[in-house]
Amino acid sequence: MKTRRSKDDWLDHGLAVLAQSGISAIKAEPLAKSLNVSRGSFYWHFRDIEDFHIALLRRWREVRTDGIIAEVEQANPSGERLKHWMRKAMCGNNALERAVRSWATENQRAAATVASVDKIRLKYLAAVLSSEGLSSQQINARAAFLYWGYVGRIMIGHGASKLRPLQLDGIAESLLPRTGAFQDTGP
Repeated sequence: MKTRRSKDDWLDHGLAVLAQSGISAIKAEPLAKSLNVSRGSFYWHFRDIEDFHIALLRRWREVRTDGIIAEVEQANPSGERLKHWMRKAMCGNNALERAVRSWATENQRAAATVASVDKIRLKYLAAVLSSEGLSSQQINARAAFLYWGYVGRIMIGHGASKLRPLQLDGIAESLLPRTGAFQDTGP
């Protein structure tokens, strides 16, 4: 039996289990067993399962929002950020995202965290679009549309047809002002 697991080990494992099996599988004893440690290791890092849930939601936000935003910002010049974000959002495995959103339908703390994350992500998308010279009206409409597409892809799940990266690039370009392909016609 491995004697030590860090708090990060527990959280990363918890996110993997959550993605695979949902919130009902997040219990100290089965998690400890699958990590090949005693339950005492869990309680060394977390007061109780509720404390673990709080830390798990925080970790989800850090990995799936803060980390992705940082990656997009570092890896791409202004004109390529939207394409990179779309590839990350629309091409990856979204089982964890789906599991957290499912959890949020039955848990107030998870729902509040999801709502907070949605605001952060929408604000980031608006900033990316703003840097491309769009009007505030265009920014808000396009950011909302993109995010709805992202959330829709998550909730549809495995049955959805997948867009190839070059198709996503074309969609991103159509949303930017230099192509003029997408024009807002309403208020």
